[in-house]
Amino acid sequence: MKGKVSRITALVMSAVVSLSACLQLNAATITTDAVDTANSIESAEGITISSENISVENYKNEKYNNPISSEFFCADPTSVEYNGRLYLIGTNDHEQFEIKGPDLDNTYEQIKSFVVLSTDDMVNWIYHGEINVDEVAPWITNSWAPSIVSRVEDDGLTHFYLYFSNNGLGTGVITATNPLGPWSDPLGKPLISSNTAGLTDCPNPFDPGAVIDENGVGWLSFGGGKASDGTDYMPGSSRIVRLGDDMISFASDFAEIPAPYFFEASELNYINGTYIYTYNSDWSDHSAQWDYDCPAPTACSMVYMTTKTPLDPNSWVMKGEYFKNPGISGFDYSNNHTHLHKFQEQYYIFYHTLMLKGGMGIKGAYRSLNVDTINVDESTVTIEVTGGTKKGVSSIKSVNPFEEQSAANLNNTAEISFDTSNNRSPIVISDTQGSWISVRDVIFTESEESDEPEAEIILEQMAVDTIQYNIEVTSVSESTELFMHPATKSGVDCDGSVQVTGVGNYTITCNMGGAEQLMNIGYFTVSNDASITFVVKSITVNGKYEFDLSTELTNTRDWADGLKNIWNGFNDGDVVYTSDYAEFRYNGADDAIVFYASAITDTGNSDNAPLVEEPMTFYGNVKGSGRLEVRIDSPTGEILTSIDFNSPTEFTTIYSNNVSAIGGTHDLYFVFSNADIEFDSWLFEKQSQTIVYGDVNGDGKINAMDATITARHAVGSITLSDDALVSADVNGDGKINAFDATFIARYAIGTIEKFPIES
Repeated sequence: MKGKVSRITALVMSAVVSLSACLQLNAATITTDAVDTANSIESAEGITISSENISVENYKNEKYNNPISSEFFCADPTSVEYNGRLYLIGTNDHEQFEIKGPDLDNTYEQIKSFVVLSTDDMVNWIYHGEINVDEVAPWITNSWAPSIVSRVEDDGLTHFYLYFSNNGLGTGVITATNPLGPWSDPLGKPLISSNTAGLTDCPNPFDPGAVIDENGVGWLSFGGGKASDGTDYMPGSSRIVRLGDDMISFASDFAEIPAPYFFEASELNYINGTYIYTYNSDWSDHSAQWDYDCPAPTACSMVYMTTKTPLDPNSWVMKGEYFKNPGISGFDYSNNHTHLHKFQEQYYIFYHTLMLKGGMGIKGAYRSLNVDTINVDESTVTIEVTGGTKKGVSSIKSVNPFEEQSAANLNNTAEISFDTSNNRSPIVISDTQGSWISVRDVIFTESEESDEPEAEIILEQMAVDTIQYNIEVTSVSESTELFMHPATKSGVDCDGSVQVTGVGNYTITCNMGGAEQLMNIGYFTVSNDASITFVVKSITVNGKYEFDLSTELTNTRDWADGLKNIWNGFNDGDVVYTSDYAEFRYNGADDAIVFYASAITDTGNSDNAPLVEEPMTFYGNVKGSGRLEVRIDSPTGEILTSIDFNSPTEFTTIYSNNVSAIGGTHDLYFVFSNADIEFDSWLFEKQSQTIVYGDVNGDGKINAMDATITARHAVGSITLSDDALVSADVNGDGKINAFDATFIARYAIGTIEKFPIES
């Protein structure tokens, strides 16, 4: 075909992708062949959103994948897989937060709903809104601590059973045929209460944990409080029961699980023919009495037991602690409620911390959901002892920018709201100028393989020369000198200080003198009576190794505040703080904290990805007025493209052909210039082009000028571009010479109708 080069859009493939998305999540479709140019102004140049106007109100560290949601407080996780996505459901602490506000503690009594999120890559999550349990089951007092299971039933549909705590009064159940609902109440009353026939001595029959075994049999665990003959060591209130075939009745008597130091958070799993019961132990010293052949768990940690005959109390085997209290892992100390789930051949541990609350700098103990990988030996049904991390998990697959993506599928946010009226296709809404969202691990091109193997990261003990504290002062009553006091093992404080004149960011550097062992990582004092609260965002050791802490310190409380020290109750070898290439570990023999680091801090092959060869068009579905900027790797990073638009009343497809060259894998940041911009979906499309032989200068015509240009290149007087070289080689011999110029001249005057390469 001769004539002007035309863009070939992959409409059929795009339609198939969009249809698949619609069937699963009802995502809106970007119409790439019918762009409303009246409402879409392509911005080749112009005023960008200035960096000082880009929001810094992101309560999730840009380097982290924890917490899962950067916007919503949520706790007590449970999850279920459906159509290739993992759906995560948890107690809606945010409901309490919105009613009571940030200054009051979280007392849970307002919570009557669950938060729902989903993922297919473990780092980007869609917030689907809430399950309003009080609307489905108006009889409830509260809805806490859900546990969900599913099975395909005779009607060919997948049925979901969501068990939940009705306050501490009992357990309820609601059902659906999709994890996004609609949900219904099959009983119209609690499934379990203190008055349930056959249930005795279980003061708080709540915190259900459900599982379906390999035979299709459902089981439910629950419990809380202390039985009439219970003790602090053996409260005697943990229960398990076999569910009926309908999953909403009972097919056995209630049996006790003899769980020592049982507190709450019952959960069940089934692996390799074995039932696994997990629970949160209480806050007491468990070493005071421990009658099992495994180490006593630390206070308020997660413990597990196993059996093959769950209704026989004597059959349960104590396996010990498997998940440490968040306080031991660098978070604030708190209770926990974990959920173990195998997804895409990897086991994950879901849990809650006070991480998001800490990022917001609020007082109330509002919880947020985290996830980390965990190792499970299925052959022996053994779970490794581990703790949570702030960094979180890595993605299990990259996001494909050349397939339409929901704007709500994201990793991080700053000042963003959501419209979940259609919970299968949520919409992102900017709250202010400079609001933004990010998407983790978007792959434009794959890195080329390197002949050099990746270096193994080996941590070796190193001396500590300096510690730099990177802090943000959030409140201070008067100017003061702020001191940090890390100490060597011998108890020598290695002080450093900074003058604080108001809120803002500061650094304090302490010279440690090559300390081989430490007593503490640092406590603080001030030079006068100033009241101060600040966040240690990170510490940098030896000018090279950065530890992200996000730890709030203050002198407005009754107890002393400081970073980790040898009195924190560590076991030998416990990790005190960790980063990508370094760790602080506790050495039990010396009662000291020791620094381990890698001499190599760059093992990747991340900079050798080629650029996308074809030019690209960016498309987005938006409603509102303003500008959308697409940036890479940071909210203030390099601009990939930007578009101005004015469509205040309806969604329109905006586009930009002016996309900067890019390759490799990046995080994308979508930055909004104004409030009330609604963002539904986005897509990049490669602008594939056909070769027009003979049109050497690309003006859409084949004439004597093209022949002249070809001839001049043949004699060396000019040099053609790569695209022009392809167009000029009309005889297909891989050379540009007089023959090509002659063929083009003959074509221009009409003595031939096509070129040899087209024959």
